[in-house]
Amino acid sequence: MKQVEKKDTVTVSLVGSLDNDSVFDTIDKSEPLVFKMGDEGIPKPIQGILLGMQVGEMRTVHLEPEQGEFGIRRSDLLQEIPKSSFSEKIEPKVGLILSMDVDSGGLTHKVPATIVEIKTDSIVIDYNHPLAGHPLNYKITLIDISRD
Repeated sequence: MKQVEKKDTVTVSLVGSLDNDSVFDTIDKSEPLVFKMGDEGIPKPIQGILLGMQVGEMRTVHLEPEQGEFGIRRSDLLQEIPKSSFSEKIEPKVGLILSMDVDSGGLTHKVPATIVEIKTDSIVIDYNHPLAGHPLNYKITLIDISRD
């Protein structure tokens, strides 16, 4: 039976969860993930667990924060901004996710930021991805293998 090799294109379904079993991502067989082994964007440990798998096989992989796509939490991505800079239409609450403008390389991008603390005159927002700093668990099922 055919097994996944380094240059294959694979089709997988997966369930991503945290250590507390809460699910953060599901890719179903009806809309599977298709990628070529070795491509950027798919964490190396996930690609590594696929090597040698056969169609229909399911494996699990545990990724520490520094191995995963969201990385570790970075303190430099916390920013304190004055309450006065908020629109009166927004009532700031801890946990609220905002769409913030960020300048990078002369271009302005919209990025999500989470309110993590409300002070008397300011609000602390976190630009880290919500999954940054968390160990991630994936159950991966191999649906298909194709070779060029």
